[in-house]
Amino acid sequence: MGLTIRIDPVCKMDVSGLNDPETTVYKKNPYFFCSEKCRDRFLNDPDLFISETKKPTGIYCKACRTETYDGFYIKDNGPYCCEKCYFRDRFLGGVLEKMEGIYLATIEAFVKAIDAREHEVGDHSYRVTQFAMILSRKIGITGRDLVDIYCGSLLHDIGKIGIPDSILLKQGKLSEEETSIMAQHPETGYRIINHIGYLSRVADIIHSHHELYDGSGYPRGLKGTEITLGARIFAVCDTLDALTVDRPYRKAIPFKEAKEYITSVSGTRFDPRVVDEFLRAEDDLEEFVAKIMI
Repeated sequence: MGLTIRIDPVCKMDVSGLNDPETTVYKKNPYFFCSEKCRDRFLNDPDLFISETKKPTGIYCKACRTETYDGFYIKDNGPYCCEKCYFRDRFLGGVLEKMEGIYLATIEAFVKAIDAREHEVGDHSYRVTQFAMILSRKIGITGRDLVDIYCGSLLHDIGKIGIPDSILLKQGKLSEEETSIMAQHPETGYRIINHIGYLSRVADIIHSHHELYDGSGYPRGLKGTEITLGARIFAVCDTLDALTVDRPYRKAIPFKEAKEYITSVSGTRFDPRVVDEFLRAEDDLEEFVAKIMI
């Protein structure tokens, strides 16, 4: 039988084996921690413990509001510890919010340069990202997962920076060899982004954005839920944009016709669950398409 690991919900420390009822002091006061090990480490040097934290601890909110089965009273240091955590969480939260804003602004600027190079698609990355946000929110995706889909949608074609202009900007039909080279851009994009820690999950969306639900996509021929959810959402949004925006080789079609096509390939090209949510979000999506077509 394997060893069960318990992680303290406040300090994220391993507190396995600390369930002895004789040493448990249940919550009698708003200032407590969830294990004796965390309490001892914290009270030995609260300043050091808090200052070593590299992200918001959540200690203030959890210490003041959360009920647990194994609460420990922080005694005399309670008010001080919570005030200190509250200050640090507010400070770190503000710093991280600003850093994320800088990340996103940098990504958006970079994507504009990519789209400008492939001039025939205009603001394709922006449009498909807006579609993805509408659909993701309808599905109920929030927080970091939503940010990952936002970044993955924006950066989906970053691998095209490795495609020669003679292929990327070619007006006519691509040869078999040229098509093979073009199909390498998801892999190239994945390699560019995967080593950036903040964007590691985004890289999976980039890698899989041309995969299809029935396994007929590329580059890996993934099928069904082997494809990350963000990429399954993106696939529907990418097709919607391709159909509702003018291209040199064909005119845009109305949203209603695009919707009919997308539903017709539910279960083959697209995840049926995503298509169901697409239909629930159709009013918002159609409104955005109408703005594009003006």
